[in-house]
Amino acid sequence: MVSNKTYVTEGLILNHRDFGETDLLVTLFTKSFGKVPVVARRAKMPNSKFSSGVQLLNKVKVSIGRGRNLDHLNECEIIDSFQTIKSNLTLLSKGLFSSELVVNFIQDRTPNFQVFNALEQNLNNLETQKNIDQSMIWFQLQLINVSGVFPEFMVCINCNENLKRKDHVFYSEIGGINCDNCINVNADLYHGVTILEDSLGFLRHIQRVIRSSKPYFFDKYLDDKTLNDLNKFLRIYLTYTAERQMKSIKFLDLVN
Repeated sequence: MVSNKTYVTEGLILNHRDFGETDLLVTLFTKSFGKVPVVARRAKMPNSKFSSGVQLLNKVKVSIGRGRNLDHLNECEIIDSFQTIKSNLTLLSKGLFSSELVVNFIQDRTPNFQVFNALEQNLNNLETQKNIDQSMIWFQLQLINVSGVFPEFMVCINCNENLKRKDHVFYSEIGGINCDNCINVNADLYHGVTILEDSLGFLRHIQRVIRSSKPYFFDKYLDDKTLNDLNKFLRIYLTYTAERQMKSIKFLDLVN
């Protein structure tokens, strides 16, 4: 719902920071308007009406007033506070990492239903503790795809020849892999990570699914070795692509 001065929507609280002595600047990821920075006035004050609503990872229904420079929060109603996530440090670290990825990869005020639904589904899976590791992998791959930086896993990035089924070194700088014949073409690359054959098989499967543009329900079982390998690859590639060290990674490493 939109008027000239206010709009109402649902969203997820991605982060917030101090904004003056009493206010918070909240990053809200909304269904209808994308990622929106809003000022929650007097949110730091005791007994503020916003103190519980703007907690990280909350799903909320909000009324927002349009401002000349920044919009401001009028009303904030909690739909889901994800209490199970917040009471478990391991789950919380994964939720905060997911939200920081959206902050880094999604532009402000650009509606993106696919990423919103993917983040909400990932939080729901964390809350119910359902296939947590698979859910995190799938969320990150969807985000990479929507951001337009999904790598090439089928063919050599240099000569376009099909890659052999074996372990390969992936380089973030080129977004792909060199075949054995081109292994020395980019000798100056240093953001390399070995991806195991089984992990590459899974990534190729996902790449085919993405190229087909068909609806896909992720239910593929991944063993611990493959999960660890994929997490290592994603950590390196996402950090390189974001061009910054994400704060939530330290917390993620500390509690996992």
